[in-house]
Amino acid sequence: MIIVAEHLLESVAVIPDGNRRFAKKKGMPLEAAYMAGFKRAGEFSKWAFDSGVKNVSLWALSLDNFSKRSDDELNVLFKLMAKNIDDMLSHPKFKEQDGRIKFFGKRSLLPENIQKGMAELEEKTRDRKGNSLNIAIAYSGREQLLTATTKLAQDIASGKVDSRKVDESTFANYLYSDQTPQLIIRTGNVQRLSGFMPWQNTYSELYFSPKLWPEFEQKDFAAAKEFYETTEQRFGK
Repeated sequence: MIIVAEHLLESVAVIPDGNRRFAKKKGMPLEAAYMAGFKRAGEFSKWAFDSGVKNVSLWALSLDNFSKRSDDELNVLFKLMAKNIDDMLSHPKFKEQDGRIKFFGKRSLLPENIQKGMAELEEKTRDRKGNSLNIAIAYSGREQLLTATTKLAQDIASGKVDSRKVDESTFANYLYSDQTPQLIIRTGNVQRLSGFMPWQNTYSELYFSPKLWPEFEQKDFAAAKEFYETTEQRFGK
């Protein structure tokens, strides 16, 4: 028996895996594959927002990538990130849009021009009341928890926070992102979360797609959305 979910899908997070395998499969330069992946991220956000989703979170770059990817590959990614930020800021309809853009992760590791561009995007969209696009960059779930714990401990030591009153809500305020995705999609035929949003994903439904990220289509998103909306949710009950 199919039991319809209590709520429609309003918050979705994505682990867009498979760009490098797509390049190998198609025999194309890595930069071209990443460009296709960036384009697909923009398309995915539009599909989601058009379907009624209010919050989209995308894992653009993991903290592990800094130690496990070559400098050449990282430079390609940084180049494309900078270009996409510039394109968003200079888009003729940018001022007309009503969505917020937020970045979360260990941003200090990124090139200064990218940090500056991210800050500008956040500032220019801060007061918008529409949909929210949240981009995890230089992000690790473990690092997020360590950073939050360290900051909380410092505030307790300085007297800013009463340790006797610390609860889950208090701790959540120290995390990089306040999003709690109802559904997490991972592409690339890999069935793990790799430490993505460990605090926030407690009751997230998980959907794993065999499609490589640049091959993920609107019909695949529709299938993931249907999966969520026809899944029984218990929330610990």
